[in-house]
Amino acid sequence: MAVQNGSSNGNSSSMRTPRYGASQIGVFDLVPKLGYREYWYPGIIDKDVGKKPISLKMLGEDVVFFRDSKGKVAALSDYCPHRGARLSGGWRRTAGGGPAAGKLNNEFKGFITCPYHGFTFDGEGQCVAALTDGPESRLQPVLKAPHYPTITHNGIVFVWMGQTKPVPLEEDIPSYFFDDDVITETYIRLWDLNWTLTIENSHDSHAVKIHRGSIRRLFNRGLFRYSPGYHGAMKIAKETDQFIHITSAESARAPQSSYYEGIGAKWPKHVWWRRAPRPSSHGARKQFDADRPGYTGLYQLPAWVSPSGSGDRCHLRMAVPIDELSSRMWTFTLTRKSFWKGWRRLWWKVLYHTSHLYQLPQGTNELEDMPIQAVGALDPDMPQKVGASDVGIIAWRRRMPLKSRDAQRLWGSIRSDVEKAVGDAEKLEANDPDWQEFETPAG
Repeated sequence: MAVQNGSSNGNSSSMRTPRYGASQIGVFDLVPKLGYREYWYPGIIDKDVGKKPISLKMLGEDVVFFRDSKGKVAALSDYCPHRGARLSGGWRRTAGGGPAAGKLNNEFKGFITCPYHGFTFDGEGQCVAALTDGPESRLQPVLKAPHYPTITHNGIVFVWMGQTKPVPLEEDIPSYFFDDDVITETYIRLWDLNWTLTIENSHDSHAVKIHRGSIRRLFNRGLFRYSPGYHGAMKIAKETDQFIHITSAESARAPQSSYYEGIGAKWPKHVWWRRAPRPSSHGARKQFDADRPGYTGLYQLPAWVSPSGSGDRCHLRMAVPIDELSSRMWTFTLTRKSFWKGWRRLWWKVLYHTSHLYQLPQGTNELEDMPIQAVGALDPDMPQKVGASDVGIIAWRRRMPLKSRDAQRLWGSIRSDVEKAVGDAEKLEANDPDWQEFETPAG
């Protein structure tokens, strides 16, 4: 049961107008570096908020979480509107995230008190007492801390980071989270990269290079399965105002190894041990998401990605921007209660905390993906030349920003200018012999 805490009354966020420029294939950087504002984001695990407030940075904003008079998690700007002191207490142990080591800010249950002058606020951000100004303070009733509406669902506190009225939570998070048959396991880590990099990485052609070989794949026998040597051109299988599904147009028929004249050699060099058939070739594997077409990857606004969703589980990630150089990566592993019945439920817990975490979030994502995209390893601002294998990235950078709620609610007059620039770029591509124009199905 989702519980909404508070209503939208604005916050301290200023409008983020998107940066836009042109690469060799046109406008490519419409996606805001600090994330889309007008959306719900996972903020913190509900049980992690105890007696003491916790400070975290989200989308460039410092947010303090505490329990209000009803016991629900509330979120305010971490800066007291009186003199700018941190409500969480000030000193931060870690860059980009809490918890902060505050004192004397939780003296009154259900409220948060500034440790500097004792101005005390409720869950809506209203100052209810000015301890050092006295009971008859004239400042107290007009003082209000910027407030972020929250909803707690499935043990996760979601935060509305926008300036406008919040939408129902169901509009912003995948439908799996409202399926009574789905079990959700959550894994959270800080990544030293801009959030856009890991979102784009989730379904491009990199897998055949980065994820080909590792001792970790002995455990799921992935090291021995048939694996295409390249993905080739990518294709948009389905597109709506909220998401796109991406698939490879060529990998199903690509050989495991191909000869490259420029280097005078085959790559991959050795594939003799890959004799097990790919999963889809020995009996139909049930799709985890019946609405997802084939074995496709998902990009969903504002920052949800799922490389695939077949069989008994789904790997889903959400990158929450901290600042331009760091993100909080939420990884959700979804499986079905109806599949893991009885004693098998215990076996799933063991499997998740050993094999699954080791192979996917910790192994594939943290040890293989993140080092390539981390600060200092990749320059996202240099000129780029992308092509047919980057169709998903192009759509994510160009078309999805224009469909975003930010574009609808915040961008104003700049939106028409951006739409024209995108249209001009696509016209140029249509006449570019080096560019394989991609088709998008209606819908």
